[in-house]
Amino acid sequence: MNEYDFDIFISHASEDKDDFVRPLANALKNEGAKVWYDEMSLSVGDSLTRSIDKGLSKSRYGLVVISRSFVEKPWPEYEIRGLNAREIGSDKVVLPIWHNVSREEVLKFSPSLADKLALNSDLLSVKEICKQLLAIIRPDLLTKLQRKERYAQLKKNAKLEKVEPKLIKESGYKHKALPKDLLGRIRLIRASLWGVDTHSMDHWVDGFKRDSHPSNEIAWWEHVAAVYTEYVKSVAGDGKEQHSAIYKAIFLICNGEEPENVKGFVGFLTEDEFTLLIGECWSRAPLIDIEEQFEFKNTELDESTLELINKIGVEDFN
Repeated sequence: MNEYDFDIFISHASEDKDDFVRPLANALKNEGAKVWYDEMSLSVGDSLTRSIDKGLSKSRYGLVVISRSFVEKPWPEYEIRGLNAREIGSDKVVLPIWHNVSREEVLKFSPSLADKLALNSDLLSVKEICKQLLAIIRPDLLTKLQRKERYAQLKKNAKLEKVEPKLIKESGYKHKALPKDLLGRIRLIRASLWGVDTHSMDHWVDGFKRDSHPSNEIAWWEHVAAVYTEYVKSVAGDGKEQHSAIYKAIFLICNGEEPENVKGFVGFLTEDEFTLLIGECWSRAPLIDIEEQFEFKNTELDESTLELINKIGVEDFN
């Protein structure tokens, strides 16, 4: 599968940038999505088809903002036909969104486009549109956003009470046992966090057996463990006390806490180091990496090898 520079591009009339496109792009970027929109602004004389082709060359998904300013531009007929057909294969999709434009106006502009399922800014807020787009382009980021919102709601409604530790009860087991592949992943989490969250393997497994969806929880802990390991080994901190503080900050930010609320735990970090920590927590790919020079070689397989591979089968990531 190809790797893209951006999760989504937004092709739009230049008149719509300030009131709608920029707020939407910022909302998506604030949740961690990679958005390309500055160079996708369309003015009179620009080619819609070329703009979309350019967007698709660097982005997995595309969004075309259909507004009054958009439909009033003198697009050639072939450009509109091209827009209607912009669902390429199974891995690239261009989605239309209606902004301050009625169905009648879109119908007059392009009957086939009016029948295409679209998001509508008159019916949905920027935040709601952002969520619906994340569900398509980055479901993992939508899950994080929902977790953050639940955490904020719980925190808002929480009452602070003193409770005897012996009165606190754990939830019951949801699973009698966990499969071997999950146990291997749990072991890596345990090893990565040894020293700041030190527990036995049985302790970790016991907790995940009580989760309704242990795979999702393990994936979340894997992200926390990866961020902690990468950050401590590169930016570091002076000793166990600072490492524990860094881990606490990572845990809270990944769990939806606002970074400003945890800044006090890691006051020993510089502003740039703290900004990097936030980016690591919010990013799917590591921001801390090394420059490595090597050549990619595309090795062609002969027919007999391909036939053997087809018989054995390969993992499909599509």
